[in-house]
Amino acid sequence: MSIAWLPPSKPVAEPPSAPLGSRQAFIVWGPAGKGRRSIVLGRAMGVPEVSFLTGTWRRGLLRDPLKYPRQVWRTLAILLRGRPTIVYVQSPPTVATWIVAAYAAVGGGAFVIDAHSDAFQRPRWTRPVWLNRLIARRAAATLVTDEHWARRLAAWQAPFLVVPDVPVPPEMPSLASAPHESSPGFVVMVVNTWSGDEPIVEVAAAAAELPEVTFEVTGHADARVARLGLLPPNVHFAGFLPDAEYYDLMRRAQAVICLTTRDHTMQRGACEALSLGTPIITSDWPLLRTYFDRGTVHVDNTAPAIRNGVQEMMEHYDRYLDEIARLRDVRRADWDARRAELVGLLQHAAASHSRRRRKPGGQG
Repeated sequence: MSIAWLPPSKPVAEPPSAPLGSRQAFIVWGPAGKGRRSIVLGRAMGVPEVSFLTGTWRRGLLRDPLKYPRQVWRTLAILLRGRPTIVYVQSPPTVATWIVAAYAAVGGGAFVIDAHSDAFQRPRWTRPVWLNRLIARRAAATLVTDEHWARRLAAWQAPFLVVPDVPVPPEMPSLASAPHESSPGFVVMVVNTWSGDEPIVEVAAAAAELPEVTFEVTGHADARVARLGLLPPNVHFAGFLPDAEYYDLMRRAQAVICLTTRDHTMQRGACEALSLGTPIITSDWPLLRTYFDRGTVHVDNTAPAIRNGVQEMMEHYDRYLDEIARLRDVRRADWDARRAELVGLLQHAAASHSRRRRKPGGQG
């Protein structure tokens, strides 16, 4: 499956990514629902299309060898057909970075690894270390979400850029350009993907003690809901929504809950809520406390703490709503600076490649 993210109806004046040209590609081994950061990053850098390649909807270590051959073939088909000079690749899986690095080595292009925290945390993605280190050193840059992972890349002597968030562009239809809207009552959107690090059981327990609050939970109410026990009537499962409906719910909610039990893990849902100006309730990890330092309630991943966090948000809602709007302006300016730096890294990589080709024997 390949999904194209169409350009805006009217051009953005002098985008910083313009010097990179249109011969760019973005490869993601996974469904589009797992790649919202990739979509907005690709759009910001002027990539004409983000390709989401899935071998099967089933996931797991034992099934990966069955789907990888198809994904390898489709990746090579995209690269050899389009001959991009710049390729962005999401990691994990690290196998995808190996294929893109091989293409860049043969074709002489530049590549950027957009590394999520799992790429550094799970042994299935960190091995073999020597190969991942070699590929990171040959990349134009590896994008990481915090300084913790940046220190590992620095130890590898690999180029990196810390990019905690890529904001949802205001020009995208029905998204951040629209004013914050209120829903009847106090509605909290819970970003849930059924990942093992999401304390959804604790959220349900907190909701049972807040009958006056409506909890709209993303994800299907499938068999996994049984492990939550008897759900209180104020918890609703909205399913896995199309982007327009997902962002509309996020904008209409009074607050967005994004929780993780893993340290050093950026919350994409919280980043999207920030872009839309919706206050946030997220886990009390140093990375999240530092980045979301206003307009946000930070909680432990326990039912009492989540309940207290929602009550705190309700009691001081106007203040949190004002703070999140000011934080959005600050973080957009941060991203503009990081985007300009990434453009510079890619231009440097392109110039280095041109110099190598001009040397005697550099032509193939």
